[in-house]
Amino acid sequence: MSLSAKLRRAPQRLVTGAYILNSGVSKLGADDEAAKGMHGMAAGAYPFLGKVQPRVFTKGMAAGEIAVGSALLLPIVPPVVAGAALAGFSAALLNMYWRTPGLHEPGDPRPTHQGQPFAKDVWLFGIGTSLMADALLEPAHDKKIEISSAVSEKRSLKAAEKSRRAKRKAKRAAKKGDAQLAKHARELQADATKRAAKAASKAAEKAQKQAEKAAANAAKRLAEVRAEYAPVAAEKARLARDAARDFAEEYGPVAAEKARLARDAARDFAEEYGPVAADKARAARETARGWAEEYGPVAAEKARAARDAARDFAEEYGPVAAEKASSTAKVAREWADVAGTVVADRTKEAAKATKAAGVHARERVAG
Repeated sequence: MSLSAKLRRAPQRLVTGAYILNSGVSKLGADDEAAKGMHGMAAGAYPFLGKVQPRVFTKGMAAGEIAVGSALLLPIVPPVVAGAALAGFSAALLNMYWRTPGLHEPGDPRPTHQGQPFAKDVWLFGIGTSLMADALLEPAHDKKIEISSAVSEKRSLKAAEKSRRAKRKAKRAAKKGDAQLAKHARELQADATKRAAKAASKAAEKAQKQAEKAAANAAKRLAEVRAEYAPVAAEKARLARDAARDFAEEYGPVAAEKARLARDAARDFAEEYGPVAADKARAARETARGWAEEYGPVAAEKARAARDAARDFAEEYGPVAAEKASSTAKVAREWADVAGTVVADRTKEAAKATKAAGVHARERVAG
């Protein structure tokens, strides 16, 4: 038996043998109740087992499973023997499954819910049968491989001999016919050149004809499109021109009327708010002049009095008076600056009011 065959069967034998061996070892420690249950089911399928004691039957069942599992696990046991043991053991279990009512449908091998744990033994029967068939067919398979190898070797030898003969013939032909082959090659090359030139000429004529035909079709199609869509485009242009004319006739007077109303409104705003803005500017100017007339003499009087006081002090007190006169002149200048600042601020306010009135009037006119 070859190593490849051993490796091919090893997974089946290891898995199945371990499973059956474990099942047999576990049955050795079964109690009386479990032994009675197994014995009752077996006696229902095989009546002759009714005379055997439950404990004895359980021990025998365990010994048989251990023997079958060990045969599968030990490599020295031939695969035919191990497969036959497994097939016989599983066939007995399947026969018990078939004869026990309630484990399968009536007249149907498909298991019921209670029979599913027992129907699984069918894969044990399949593995045993596979081991037997593989072992029985292995010699024929090996012989076939040997014959195929011999035939392939003979064929390879014949092919090698033919190759060597062909090489020798090729060398002799090469020596004898180099000149003829060169001449023939030149003739073939000239012929190929003529055929290529002729084919190129035909292809060019065909392409020119196709291009002329395509140009004629394109011109014809363009004329058809122009004849088909030119009136439509002219009609759409005429409709657009008529629509523009209608819009101009319809909305032109309205736009002119709105422009005239806007111009009249601007003129009314100018006539209405122009005098008001001028009047406000005049009032601001008069206010500024009044402030200047009111505060200007006061400032001048205060400056004159200060100047007189400074002169008296200068004459009476000398340097002290001069110092006081200087202080008084400073105070007078401050008063003058204050009055001038007040007048300038009032003037600026009047100018701002005038400018705001003018802007307001222009906004009204623009609105």
